Parts: sequence; structure tokens; C-alpha cells
Amino acid sequence: MQRNIQSLPNPQILALLGLFALLLAPALGNAQGGLYSWGYDAYGQVSETPTTGDFIQVAGGGYYFSMALRANGTIAAWGNDAQGQVSSAPMDGGYTHVAAGGFHGTALRSDGSIAAWGSDSAGQVSNAPGATGFVQLAGGREFTVALHSDSSVSAWGSDTYGQVSSAPSGTGFTQVAAGSYFALALRADGTIEAWGWNNDMQVTGAPVGFGHTQVAGGVSHGVALRSDGSISSWGDDGEGQVTNTPTGTGFLQVAAAGEHSLAMRADGSIVAWGLDDDNQVSDTLIGTGFTQIAAGFEHSMTLRTSNAGTPYCFGDGTGAACPCSSFGNAGHGCANSGGTLGAILSASGNAYLGGDNFRLHVAGVPGSKPGLILRGSNQIGGGLGTPAGDGLLCTSGLSARSHVQVTALGGTTFDDFQGYPFGFYSFGAGTPTRYQFWYRDPANTCSGTGFNFSNAWSVTWLP
Repeated sequence: MQRNIQSLPNPQILALLGLFALLLAPALGNAQGGLYSWGYDAYGQVSETPTTGDFIQVAGGGYYFSMALRANGTIAAWGNDAQGQVSSAPMDGGYTHVAAGGFHGTALRSDGSIAAWGSDSAGQVSNAPGATGFVQLAGGREFTVALHSDSSVSAWGSDTYGQVSSAPSGTGFTQVAAGSYFALALRADGTIEAWGWNNDMQVTGAPVGFGHTQVAGGVSHGVALRSDGSISSWGDDGEGQVTNTPTGTGFLQVAAAGEHSLAMRADGSIVAWGLDDDNQVSDTLIGTGFTQIAAGFEHSMTLRTSNAGTPYCFGDGTGAACPCSSFGNAGHGCANSGGTLGAILSASGNAYLGGDNFRLHVAGVPGSKPGLILRGSNQIGGGLGTPAGDGLLCTSGLSARSHVQVTALGGTTFDDFQGYPFGFYSFGAGTPTRYQFWYRDPANTCSGTGFNFSNAWSVTWLP
């Protein structure tokens, strides 16, 4: 495969840097957890992966560059910078979601407005909508597709194969994804809409029927997760990205880019399949406890949080549906009545009872609103939650609430409960403690309670 795609440095010269990829990549034993990358490294997309920081989202998909979102709402970008997709990334904060296109990046601000930078060869930057209220983005080769809070889909940029003009009309969508020149959208009933480039039936071969909960797109293939945790793949199969799809159930996330795919199991372990010319499959990290996955062009990424816990109970349709005809995405709580994507609860540090540096971070929430942390000994419904107000309540059993804290713009951080370390308000060493953020919705909800919930977080404290 030719890698010199768009005025990139000579890969034969830079390939020498790839010899050091495994040595320079962050070690799996990093006590703080963090980001990990593997695969093709000619532009530093592996070796320049940030090794420190409280990250809550990873985004691959770009041609040899990647991005990640920190808990404080700032963006990290690294790798190929041929079109300013790294160096032009916003330096301010207040962002809640990032997505990488071919040679451009996009991000959502806390009000749902869009920032775009990098290559503008087909208007993928300059034609970005100026409106607010967007809740999710996905980047293609020279276009972007977006989901709005009214559950409609928008697209802009290159329209060579109808990937913009053929975007579905109407509402009722809950997630979007993009391949090189095609796009996917998931409806609330679990059906899949596909449009754009169809050279390998990545559009017409999309699965029919209900019960899908997530979609992802590679160059010419698609991947979907079903409600039972099984995986479907379709389209180009030249590298086994369809026929080598893992069987069975129990998967929570899927990701795709280039000609390979990733999936994450319920225990946080990762499986990869498809093209492996740069070890983007065979060097997949071994172990459990990973919390997110992302795929870039010939490289892969994951997020791990050490013993700081794992997220559960998302408003993505895999368990109890979000109430009030709302929606959510993997890693988020249910979208609130203000139209945001849904609050994200994450953690950093390490959960040790003595002298812990454990922190809970909340992102994707309205600013200057009161909120508090719920603490419980059990998961509701095995972690699927029950409808409560305009979100899913996911903690139960022995419970307590922290003091009320006013949120900063887009997010906030909890260092302790009422002046005590988090460990003081756990259920002891070796026993899981569940946390969830409960916050004031910026508008009235259908139930009239005016509150919402993030996803939940489970931590097993160490002595």
C-alpha cells in the first residue's frame, strides 16, 4: 500500500524511526494509567503519544495522527502535521468531544458548537456549521458528519461520492461514524443507515434489522456492535477485516480505520483483526482494564486508568434505554434536555485507602450548575441502570451523597468528600465502590425533576 498520500514526508526515510516504536511507547505498567498506541510510527503517532495527563477520550481515524481529550477540556494532538492537523489544534479548554478526519481535526465545545482545523481541501474546515447544539462528530477523508441534539444528521466537505448530499434527513439518530468516503448513522431503533462510496459494498452491505448499538467505519468496511455484545462486519475483506471478525458476545466497543478493526470486551481486554502490515493488529496490548479504544490509519490506540476503576452504565441503548426519548453514546450518560452529548464521569490517580491521589472528573455538563457525587455499594440491574429523571440511575445498595459542588464550564473535578479523601468514603479495601455524578439539567426534563446523571464508575480500593 502506498503511504505517501498527501505531501507527506518520505516514509522510507522516516521508517527508521519506526524501529524504536516499541521502546518509546509508554510501558503497560505505568502506575497512573494513560494512553497507549501501537502500529506504524513514521510520524510519531506511536512514540509521541502523551504519557501523562487525565485523559477521558481518544480519537484516531486520521492519516497518521491522533487526538485525545483531557478531563480539563483541553486537547492533545500528535503525529503527522502535514496540514496543520496537529499544530493548529485549539489551545484553550472547554471541549467535550474530539474527532479526527483524514488531515483535519474537529472538536465540540461545551455549548455544542464546532471547532475545525487542518486541511480545508474540500471545505471540511471552512464549511463547518456555526450553530450550537451538536453532540457528536465523526471525520472522514475530506468530510465530517455530525449529530445534532435534535437527533438529526449533518455533513459537509467533499461530496465526490454523495457522502454529504446523501446524508439521511429527518431525526431519530443516536450515533454517527465515517469511513474514508462513506458514512454511517445509527437510529434509535438500532437500525443502520449508510451512504456514500460503495466500491466494496460498505454501503449496500450494511446489516439490516434492529438491535445495533454502535457503528464504526474503516476505509471501505464497516463494523457494528449488537445489543447482545456480538459484532458484525461488512464491505472490503481484502485483509480479513470481515471474515476474521471475532465471534461470540460480551463486547462493549468497536473501532475501525484503514483496513483493520478493534473491539473491547466487558473485562477491558482488546482484540484486533484485519491488515497487520505495521503490527497494528499483532501488537495489540494484552491484559484487561482498558476503558476505550480507537483506530487510526495503520495504528491503534487505547485508554487505561490503572486501578482507578472502570466506567459502566451508559445511555447507549445496550441496557435500559434513556428516558424521555433521549439518547447517549458509549462513554457518556444520557443526553440531557439541553442537548449535550451526555455527561462523562472518569477517574485518575490510584485508589489507595492510605494517602490516595484518586480524583473523579466530570465533563460535558453545563457550567455554573449544582451537582454532587452519589456513592453506592451495588450496581443497579447489573450496571444497566433504571430510568430516573432524564437519565439512568446506576448505583444502589448502601449509599451516600457528597456535598453539592457548582460545576465549572464544561466540567469539574472532585478531590474528596467534604474534606476527607475519597478512600474514607469507600466500602473498604477489596470491595467495589460505585460512583455517579448527579447534576442539575439546564432545562426542565419530561419528568419535571430537572436533574440528570452521568455514566457510573466502579472502583475497587487497595489497602
